Amino acid sequence: MRVFVLVISVFSLLLTTACGTRSRCRPDTCTGCCTQDDQCVAGTSNAQCGNGGNFCDVCPAGVQVCGVGGRCQASTVTMMMDAGTGQDAGVTAMDGGTQGAITAPNEVWTWVDFPGSECGNGSPTGIGVNLSNRSSDVIVFMQGGGACWNQLTCYTVRSASDFDGYGGAKFANDSIKSQVAFNRTNVNNPFRNASFVFIPYCTGDVHSGDTVASYGGHHKGAANVRAFLARLAPTFPGARQIWLTGTSAGGFGVQLNYHRFAEAFPQAEVHGLSDSAQMINPTQASLLAEWLDAWGVTDPPGCTGCTQNFNLVPSWLARTYPNRRFGLLAYSRDSVLAPFFSLAQPDFELATTKLLTEQYQGKSNLKYYVVDPATPTHVMLNQLFTRSVVPAGADAGVTLSSWAQQWANGTAGWENVRGQ
Repeated sequence: MRVFVLVISVFSLLLTTACGTRSRCRPDTCTGCCTQDDQCVAGTSNAQCGNGGNFCDVCPAGVQVCGVGGRCQASTVTMMMDAGTGQDAGVTAMDGGTQGAITAPNEVWTWVDFPGSECGNGSPTGIGVNLSNRSSDVIVFMQGGGACWNQLTCYTVRSASDFDGYGGAKFANDSIKSQVAFNRTNVNNPFRNASFVFIPYCTGDVHSGDTVASYGGHHKGAANVRAFLARLAPTFPGARQIWLTGTSAGGFGVQLNYHRFAEAFPQAEVHGLSDSAQMINPTQASLLAEWLDAWGVTDPPGCTGCTQNFNLVPSWLARTYPNRRFGLLAYSRDSVLAPFFSLAQPDFELATTKLLTEQYQGKSNLKYYVVDPATPTHVMLNQLFTRSVVPAGADAGVTLSSWAQQWANGTAGWENVRGQ
């Protein structure tokens, strides 16, 4: 799973000194990939595949291998899916047109081009779908991968992933298709019977922009979402539940695009889950203004002042959609978000605690699952079936899988969780 990596040339020295203790394994210290215990490895094995200081992926045995560039890719050239396991070795190129409902074979990953969409360089992108007739439910995953907002960050440092384009060829080799929420064989996976939708990230604007900047960057994340929804809505007319999820940049995209999904699927229950995307503010208000001005972001309808104060977004969602559930997975010390927000780790932790206390506490439909890590880290959804947290004073841990089940199904016992 890709992480929300941000390395900002001229800012890097300032951020390093401001952040205090940092993870040993990170993009500027590791050319391979980082293990969960913060070790840099080559990133060339099936069990530890990756590059650029991102977290290592595990390539599904017998289906994918660690290929060139540290990406899990098809172990054969057939590019077909093993429908029995729910894991895929590639994608088909089948699509029933450029408008209206998407047609594709069931339980096969299919790349769908959207000619009117735009990546950062202006090239079109699309979405990946894995349809199913097992249920009417749908899980949507919004990908993460950095951010950029000027000539330096977009073109010199290239701090936003795939700003130069993302199409079917990249999707065919993207290990995201094998992430845990897309596993149909795990009986503990609440999403296993749903149709899957993957929204790539190639706009550098946390999926929320709608402009072409003066420096040439096409920040069209929100415009792309609108285009995708124009076809997704007729594709799933009988959807009962839409689970909108995302990590890092995608997690911010979930919160800033939720209203668009709610409007597109008025007949469905749309629930949001954001991973490593707490809506806090950078140290300098001018930095937030610079981001959002560059991207052309506007306040969600009725969320007055939300683009001047990110703290307002979670409680606005809970208040505006009282019958929908909004969850946050977060680390109180985050190796990526702290430098992104120009905060030292202790200050980032304080800002996170303030957000949880003021926005999440006391709300029945807005809950968090927060880990206080020994070492700052980033992204939790890839640990859906392995993560457990022991809250302070508790005798037993709370598994992430049980918490996510409660969020997904609305079952009793869904509460705020924080611990180690």
